[in-house]
Amino acid sequence: MAGGAGSSNVIARPATPAEVVSWDSLIASNPGGGEVWMGESYLTLKRDEGRYLVRHLIVDRTAKPSIAVGVLAKRVPLLGEWWHLPAGPDGEDIESVIEAAEAVGRLARKHDAFLVKIEPRLAVAAYPDAAREIRSRGFVDTVRVIPNPSTVLVKVSTDAEPGTEQADMELLASLGKKARNAITRAARDGIVVTRAAATNEECAALYRLLQETAEGRFVLRSEQYYREFWQRFQRSGDGQVFLAHRDGELVAGAFAMGLGQKTTYKDGASVRAKSGYGASHALQWEVLRWANERGATVHDLCGAPPAGRVDDKTHPLHGVGQFKRSFSAEITDYPGAFDLPVKPRAFALWTKLGDRVMRRLSLLRWKDPYY
Repeated sequence: MAGGAGSSNVIARPATPAEVVSWDSLIASNPGGGEVWMGESYLTLKRDEGRYLVRHLIVDRTAKPSIAVGVLAKRVPLLGEWWHLPAGPDGEDIESVIEAAEAVGRLARKHDAFLVKIEPRLAVAAYPDAAREIRSRGFVDTVRVIPNPSTVLVKVSTDAEPGTEQADMELLASLGKKARNAITRAARDGIVVTRAAATNEECAALYRLLQETAEGRFVLRSEQYYREFWQRFQRSGDGQVFLAHRDGELVAGAFAMGLGQKTTYKDGASVRAKSGYGASHALQWEVLRWANERGATVHDLCGAPPAGRVDDKTHPLHGVGQFKRSFSAEITDYPGAFDLPVKPRAFALWTKLGDRVMRRLSLLRWKDPYY
């Protein structure tokens, strides 16, 4: 297996039944404060689609606390299993992340896996050589599955008690001037944002907004998929639908989710008419308030141009990036996504042919550019 024998002090194993029961708490206690993409709601959603197997793993380390790692696995005929660690693995630093990934790779080989895909969430600003170090251990660059290789992170923790008026004042004051002005204007113009129940009717309304936004721009999955996603997360307390109205008309909507110290913007859209002006800022303000009330420390606005292209108007996310940077100016870049070839021959066949075929089939059958 690429990556060498690895450290005998870092060993991956299946989680015990008791650990699976308390899975979200274990993910939240990881060094990075928890990734919703490895939480139980997301893992079981993908499992129940019938397209993935779920593996709950624990990486035990002699000198440090254990790390919980959620795995989405898929059986590929003739090749073995394909393992994906969504937005992970976690770790205190680049070496901890690599050691955890290598430990998972050793376990994966025992389960007849031929590759392990990782998406570490270490900021490039803190670890500028992260990608090079990962590649030096036998990992190869690949396409990211979980979005936001670059993103905007907004600090949502306050000195005041979460959910109080004082917390709102501190949180608002911490945002960029443009965002503060837009939020104030939206309220003055009659934009009203509510936290909605994820009923079939409300989900359908939000999906219609997504359709309008997606038209001619990107592929949208089925309404059933989004409805199940939103309702499942909201039932578990890990997600929330937000709707913005003006004069009784729905002008914007969003969905956010969270686990541990982090919350994440997942889906959102607004009408293109002038009646929706300011609604997106008002929506995100309510999401930030919700994040603060949950006790989160940071909210991920999920997607922006790389820091080096922040002023590049040709970048497809330029406009989105400008909007998100009105809340917090800094862009956080991550190292990328990497495959660890557990079985080199099977991996070579996969990269040459299997990956492309699976992508095309997935796009045709599920309207999903990734399988």
